[in-house]
Amino acid sequence: RVDTSQLLNSVSVTSSVSTRKRYVALVESVREHGGACHIFSSLHVSGEQLKQLSGIAAILRYPVPELDLGDESESESDDGSAEGFVE
Repeated sequence: RVDTSQLLNSVSVTSSVSTRKRYVALVESVREHGGACHIFSSLHVSGEQLKQLSGIAAILRYPVPELDLGDESESESDDGSAEGFVE
């Protein structure tokens, strides 16, 4: 799922009506699913950096199944630190 979407303001106000509708639908979908949307000014440093990434970016969140490492997760190295520990 999309946790955070980031759009450049010039992307969201494009002259193409169909493109603008797609971006509006994207923002609405992200918000409906509990995500956040941030629009950056193309005149700000962060907007300039986002422009280098096509003007749109997203932070994705998805569940990762826990790994069963068996006995390896409890082993210790020679210096006493745990190896194979998964957070």
